Amino acid sequence: MGLPTVSSAAAAETVAVPNPGFETPQAGTTSTEHWKAEIGGGAKATVERDDKNFHNGKISIRITNQSPTKAFVFASLYSDILRVRPQTTYVMRFFAKGKKAKNCFASVSFEGDGERRLFLSSGDFDWKEFACQFTTPEKSSDIRLRFASDGITDGLWIDDVSLEVSPKQLVNLEEKVVPKDFDGFFPRSKGPVAKNLVVFDLNRESDEVGMMLAALQGIVNRRQPRIYLVNKTNPTYYDEVWFKYMQEKGYTGREERMSDPWALVQRFKSEIAGVIIYDTELPGSLHAARMLAGVKNALPVSPDLAAKSGLPVVMDLRGKWKRNVDAYRFVFDNYWDQMTHHVIAWEYPLSKNNCCLDYITQFKVPCFWVSTYSDNEKGADPPAEEEFLNDLLAATPGNVPCMGWPMQGDDKGVQEYSGVRWLSEYGKWMPGTGFNSNMSVHSAIHPPDSVFRQKFRRQPSNVKLEDDKVYVTVNIMDSGDALWYWLFHQRKIWADPVRGLLPIGYGMNFHLYDIYPLVMQWYYENAAPNDSFFGLIYMNTQVYGSRFRKQDSERIWKEFVDVSDRICGKTDIDGLEIYNGGWGEVTPPARQTFERFTKGMKNLNYILADLGRHENITTTNANYMMNNTAVFHTLTRFQVWSSSAETIRDDRDKANVWLLDEIKSNTPGALPAFMSAMAISWYYYPAWLFDLKEKLPSNYVVVSPNDLARLFKQDQARRDAKGTKP
Repeated sequence: MGLPTVSSAAAAETVAVPNPGFETPQAGTTSTEHWKAEIGGGAKATVERDDKNFHNGKISIRITNQSPTKAFVFASLYSDILRVRPQTTYVMRFFAKGKKAKNCFASVSFEGDGERRLFLSSGDFDWKEFACQFTTPEKSSDIRLRFASDGITDGLWIDDVSLEVSPKQLVNLEEKVVPKDFDGFFPRSKGPVAKNLVVFDLNRESDEVGMMLAALQGIVNRRQPRIYLVNKTNPTYYDEVWFKYMQEKGYTGREERMSDPWALVQRFKSEIAGVIIYDTELPGSLHAARMLAGVKNALPVSPDLAAKSGLPVVMDLRGKWKRNVDAYRFVFDNYWDQMTHHVIAWEYPLSKNNCCLDYITQFKVPCFWVSTYSDNEKGADPPAEEEFLNDLLAATPGNVPCMGWPMQGDDKGVQEYSGVRWLSEYGKWMPGTGFNSNMSVHSAIHPPDSVFRQKFRRQPSNVKLEDDKVYVTVNIMDSGDALWYWLFHQRKIWADPVRGLLPIGYGMNFHLYDIYPLVMQWYYENAAPNDSFFGLIYMNTQVYGSRFRKQDSERIWKEFVDVSDRICGKTDIDGLEIYNGGWGEVTPPARQTFERFTKGMKNLNYILADLGRHENITTTNANYMMNNTAVFHTLTRFQVWSSSAETIRDDRDKANVWLLDEIKSNTPGALPAFMSAMAISWYYYPAWLFDLKEKLPSNYVVVSPNDLARLFKQDQARRDAKGTKP
């Protein structure tokens, strides 16, 4: 049974784009009628009409940019507002030409409700047509078209812009509900973990051997976890750290160490059918081999490893396809009914990281990758890959976690926020599994729920409500959504000897309870009374499940809230952080989104809304009560970065000057005041936050998010009794 495709509608309907070829100038100026140029961040750039290079007519628009990539530094051209229909799929087409182009894109913005970006080809390319498909949100009838350069570009020429209703409508879809035989959103390994695990260190092996043995681990651990791999983690040997803790807690006993990969294969030879040879010249072939490994119980190998293995060849994929998407379509056309429909994986096929492959093989998880025009990958066909992804997302139920990541590094794949929004529209969310390790072992562990009790509740707070104070909670609100983050980087944060001297809340993906309960147990056991956890899932709430019919969308939301309530109850979590898109988007009004949680969760104490201050949030509308839940919109922003290398900053004083100014500039005027602030996970250690606390004015009191909620509720009750408003 193949992967279903979304049905097509009637012939395309065109939408008028004023001055689509830029032929008409703005009267009395050198600008273009119905289009405006914008240079951001002091970029050394130009946006001008060009009568020497054009695709059609006599004019095109040329964008040049001499400034390197940096946040908010850009050159762009954007249209007047165009009127369109809500919940409708459109296609913007245009022709472009590039000369040493870098980080150039086209986008459609939904005026306060997000955007859709399409990254264009890099380097030199002649005139060619690009197509950007997008679907308007439920209440969006105004859009703008934009063309931009975010990097050094000698020339990006744009011409002949058109807009049409897509013949393939991706809205009001019927959800494909597929029964599942497990609770929560992740299937878990059958336990218990073997008392004598076979442990193999991959740090001495090639990446292709690592892929082979990770698939072997997934096949073998399907019946019971018996193989544990020491993967190439960063920092190294963290798998050994968690393995020792696993032994300490009695979930496994003395291990058996093996050092010969072929001896390991021979040890479990009776459980595998043979090998699947992938095509080293086609990235999509590696994905096909990974997926087929789970279906066929065979090991994905290169031709060289196949020859060394001496195992029968189950399938040989060499030369089978020319495009990556054809490899994906082949697997889904022939094996879709044998794969799980409850987890998917957006994985870069050429990644050398095989940490997640055990779980992908074990549960036969569908894998895919979506290229952009700028990737320049072998076998890439971005429009066809986008079409495939839409088919896959429409053919799977809501509330499905998507493993992997839409980007590879800083310059390959779909931009993070675009990818997360795309998934959210289909009711999918990103658990951040990029470097997850030994999931097929960890998910079989079931600690008693009694270990998941937050320590701050055992120590009554001594913070009192005073009329002249500003109560501020400064929390780590990012990165904790990534499951892998808790395996590695958060351990470094918690090694800071200052931790425990001031209250800090940490956003935690509560699905650690399903996939890494041992890791979650360690954090609960090692928390200080001043440490607290609130729940965090990476999804875009405004558009979650919006591609499906209304009745299906409502069912998806109800299940999401029900599961969240159940797991938060088991893990003693009574607060949520809710991500509501970028700063320029309108954060949802209370009744629109938050009421789903405040009514649907039994003991929800507080909500921390937004990853940084949105433009429609002010000091007067940031905080309010809803169904006995305190809602705090984040009132500070954070220093953004242009590349992943910039996320690790080492200048505490500079970072705290920024955050201190953000806090003081956005403090509510009426006292007592209450505010939620955030610190970036990658470089804000407890010592940095302690330094920030010491620099705050004397009337500022740093509190935990629970204390902020308690004090705010006290103040609201007092005001209600007096008949006053804040």
